[in-house]
Amino acid sequence: MSTRVSVFDQALREIAVPALAARGFRFDGSRTFRRLAEHSRVSQIINFQLGQRSMAGKFTVNLGIYVDGDSSGINPSRAQEHDCLFERRRRIGALIPLRFPGLAALPFVGFLFGTRDRWWSFSENPSRTASSLSAAVEQITAHGLDWLNTTIPDDATRAE
Repeated sequence: MSTRVSVFDQALREIAVPALAARGFRFDGSRTFRRLAEHSRVSQIINFQLGQRSMAGKFTVNLGIYVDGDSSGINPSRAQEHDCLFERRRRIGALIPLRFPGLAALPFVGFLFGTRDRWWSFSENPSRTASSLSAAVEQITAHGLDWLNTTIPDDATRAE
């Protein structure tokens, strides 16, 4: 494991774990947080994804809602974001409000101002990595948690 990744993982434990644990999420030790809801049938998932190859040194945040039965043989308490149905998966960048929403609707110009995939930089420098991770956690709490809380499907709320 590179020094840069070790610094990221340490910052994750120092910044994201306390912030998300305060909101009921449990850290699995491998950059994924889960919060079980609805009689443990639904898992709200937050995953920190590190970039590979040309994206090395960057990370993004994936969100997902896994409902028991979405995939055969997967326990909601162990589900990963990629196990969730496509319509219950989001990248945090898709949830962050646009700076210029009016421009996003214009033809030919809109692609410059539309929804962005958001990646933050991290490095061997602990303070820079902590700053990036803090900014990501801020976006999760400002926009991601609302999406997670309002996306639980109606059929998942029924008691078994």
